[in-house]
Amino acid sequence: MEQAAKMRLRNAAIAIGIGAATAGGLSLLKVNKDFVVGSTAVVVGAGLMIALKDKNDINLNARNYEYFFNRAQDKFELANYEEAIIDYNKALELSPTEICLIYSMRGNAKRNLGDLDGAISDQNKALDFNPLYADGYFNRGIAKFKKRDFDGAIEDYSQVLKINPKDSDAFFNRANVKKEIGAIKDACGDWKKAAKLGDEDAKQFLREHCE
Repeated sequence: MEQAAKMRLRNAAIAIGIGAATAGGLSLLKVNKDFVVGSTAVVVGAGLMIALKDKNDINLNARNYEYFFNRAQDKFELANYEEAIIDYNKALELSPTEICLIYSMRGNAKRNLGDLDGAISDQNKALDFNPLYADGYFNRGIAKFKKRDFDGAIEDYSQVLKINPKDSDAFFNRANVKKEIGAIKDACGDWKKAAKLGDEDAKQFLREHCE
């Protein structure tokens, strides 16, 4: 079973605050269902951003959590998850206002390193601050799926859909979890809903498994 090929990932905005201008080339970048992050051009750009930031006077940025968060995002895009976590930790130490986003992104980095318990814990922390933070449920659902907690993953995607009933990614992922446990009829129902929202992959899965 190739879980990575089945589940769709989603990250929040890549940069926050005044640092967003520096990392503008990465803003709103999403991770596709194959776990591929952006394009080669974007990754090269991220590397240049890190180099430029590292040349800045660190003393001027030491107390600016946005600086550390945005640098962590750059490192995340380069799959340098361990160093990204270090910067997420620093951002959290500096009393961030975007605390749900930072916990959730740190959780994604831990998930990509194989620390599924740590990933779930961080998503829990994000949701403790905001129980309506849909990306927290979405990202926790991915970690639970990888941990083979299929019931938990379905619950999380269902919660996303309570918050946003038009989230095609949540329908798509929930369908794939249901297929994993053999609930193909229910999976077809979710693929159909995702397809109605314009999801081309869901349309293909409907043709392959439901017609």
